[in-house]
Amino acid sequence: MIVDTHVHVVSPDEERYLLCPAGIDQGTGAERRPAAWYRDVPISTERLLELMAATGVERALLVQAMGAYSYDNRYAVDSAARYPDRFSSVCIVDVESEPQPAATLRDLVEKRGARGVRLFTVTQPEGQWLDQQVAEPVWECAASLGLPVVVTILARQIPKLVSVLRRFPALPVALDHCGFPDLRGGSPYARAQALFELADLDNLRLKVSSLVLGQLLRAGDEPRAFVKYLAERFGAARLMWGSDYSQTHFRDYAGLVELGRDAASGLSSRDQEAFLGASALEMWPELRAPR
Repeated sequence: MIVDTHVHVVSPDEERYLLCPAGIDQGTGAERRPAAWYRDVPISTERLLELMAATGVERALLVQAMGAYSYDNRYAVDSAARYPDRFSSVCIVDVESEPQPAATLRDLVEKRGARGVRLFTVTQPEGQWLDQQVAEPVWECAASLGLPVVVTILARQIPKLVSVLRRFPALPVALDHCGFPDLRGGSPYARAQALFELADLDNLRLKVSSLVLGQLLRAGDEPRAFVKYLAERFGAARLMWGSDYSQTHFRDYAGLVELGRDAASGLSSRDQEAFLGASALEMWPELRAPR
């Protein structure tokens, strides 16, 4: 089973689902993209289902799109609730500004069906709050709910992630886009050593997204070599593929799926299955439900 662990959907109904409700309109800061990707290549949930059917992707994780909707999680969670046999959703809460972000998270999980929380720091210059007291209630809430945490940070913020992972060793955590590593120069990826130093933290999983694979292609490197290198250090069971469509769209969806398959091609058959789906199913077991 192929599982896409990183898709951003955008509703065509802009009256019901207002774009950028908090006025946020920027890229990640790690890779320059047009700010209006959600207008350039919008993808509704129904269109995503069509693309998945055409490419053999059976399940997907709808990740709250910060650039499109900020902290308004309604379209992602509503879409997952509408198609529970195909999708799960990951929400974002405003850790810094909201009075009770943990209570908001609990409501999104218990009342709206979210199955993960995305802690998103890349819009802040240093993302200082990730391991600070202000974020502790959210980490604790996720742990109490058995809720996977998806962390979106820049490479320089990895030490803060290490601190939290050691405080919550049983909490499953996925690192979006492998933490935006600098992969210039190729193997042994000397500029990305902070990423590889995470290998001994067993509760961490890596999302190897099209954003990362595209960086390798632009540098003239082989994505399959990087994925194999990661598998040798982390184990393939801790790696998971994600398209990052439609925020990443240097290829169409079919092309990004093919890129994911190709990136896994240097692994054994069993490890390819882990990278393309089995690892995600361990973290989000509700996606195992029959269609």
